[in-house]
Amino acid sequence: MAVLLSLTWAPSAIGQDEPGEPEEPETEVSAQLWVDYNPSVLLTPRLDLYGNLGYRTQLKSGGWWRLVIRPNAMYSLGNSLEVGGGLGNFFTFNEEIENRWELRPWQGARLVWPRWRIPLDHFLRLEERFDFNTVTWESRNSLRLRYRLRATFRWDAVQEDRYWRALLGTEIFANLAGEQGQFTEQVRIQLAIERSLRFWLRLRFELAWQKEGQAFFIGRGDVSDFWFRIRIYQNWGQ
Repeated sequence: MAVLLSLTWAPSAIGQDEPGEPEEPETEVSAQLWVDYNPSVLLTPRLDLYGNLGYRTQLKSGGWWRLVIRPNAMYSLGNSLEVGGGLGNFFTFNEEIENRWELRPWQGARLVWPRWRIPLDHFLRLEERFDFNTVTWESRNSLRLRYRLRATFRWDAVQEDRYWRALLGTEIFANLAGEQGQFTEQVRIQLAIERSLRFWLRLRFELAWQKEGQAFFIGRGDVSDFWFRIRIYQNWGQ
């Protein structure tokens, strides 16, 4: 009888002594709306000044909204290659934590190759990121590399001198050094449709998915971002 009781008790005792597996943090889902105005001025046949004024918001209570100001410049080295740089300003207003201001200077190169019927657009950027807490003014600084590959297909609209354009792209982000701030993008996929309204005016609608890490929020899982974006482009001198 004693042997039988010991055999009956042993499996349950062994199971109780084994430590439980740590639970993986669940992936959060973030729905967002982005709206931006993108002016550009062609100062010379090779030098293009352009920028981005934008508004972004997370569509849930306890979320955030951002104002974006990004002046940039690109210089053409030929029909397919451009080099340039810029300075991004991202003002994030949070409901649950302190507000943030991220200053993001960058330099990079853009190559359109090969120039098939559906050309491939390569865009490589090196970014420095300075993410400030606007209460303490302490910052989290980092250096990252980002590479975007995009395919475009353009066709004439029924209206004369107007066109439609479809765009499909992906972008990857690699942190090279330092401590990243509130937003830690990892990979992004974008699908867009664009229509020219005038020779100098374009309207684009975009759907995107993005995987974002959570190095900033300890104990939380990764985030899957989904957003709908409305973009207005206005060109001068082109």
